[in-house]
Amino acid sequence: MKNSKIIIGAGALLVGVCAAVVLTPALKTKPASSVQSVSSTAGEKAQSVAPVNSGNASVAPSQEDATAEAVAKQEDIPLPEPGPQLAEVDPNEVINMWKVDDQHPTTEDAGVTAYNVQVDPTIVSSLQMGQTLEFEIPQLNQSYKAQLTSTHNQLDDVHVFKGKIENGSNVENVIVTRGEIETYVTVSTEQGVYTTRIDNKTGRSTVVSETDRLRTITNFNDALPAPEVPITPPQKDNG
Repeated sequence: MKNSKIIIGAGALLVGVCAAVVLTPALKTKPASSVQSVSSTAGEKAQSVAPVNSGNASVAPSQEDATAEAVAKQEDIPLPEPGPQLAEVDPNEVINMWKVDDQHPTTEDAGVTAYNVQVDPTIVSSLQMGQTLEFEIPQLNQSYKAQLTSTHNQLDDVHVFKGKIENGSNVENVIVTRGEIETYVTVSTEQGVYTTRIDNKTGRSTVVSETDRLRTITNFNDALPAPEVPITPPQKDNG
């Protein structure tokens, strides 16, 4: 009996040892699996962050491309052509604006005597600040000099030049209004106001006295006299 108990005890001890051997690897593998899960989670986070970074990197080049495209479009816009280069103004030069036509000096304009003059078209096209112009007024047999001291532009490419008459009063001045087809000149003096309308292409024009024109219109009367109509005053009723 003692021998059998010894054998049974030895067998139980052997079974316990085997069970310990079998359970020990199982316990060791559990931490490994938990480590793998943590590392896999970290990997997923890294993968989830990576697309965000790649997306940000792709935005910057698109903005640069848009900026480059906008600059390219601006470069494609044609620039306005520069205007004609005008010669420098000589302060000592006096330019004669027009000359009276010797062959046909006068004409009639709406009942007023006007003087035919010829203008050099290049003078009209090259008007600029600082020039001194001379205007001959045949009606007064006198010439007036004026320096262009101010200018401004209006609609439809109209340029206006103004200047005071030399040694003149405050009311004596010159206004030159240059349009695309015609140029108007007004010379205001104490003796009267004189105007010209110049054809920019041919330079032909006439000098007209606006004072004479106004006087003619004022004295002109085409009204018909109204017949007199007798009016009987009302009578008082005695009843």
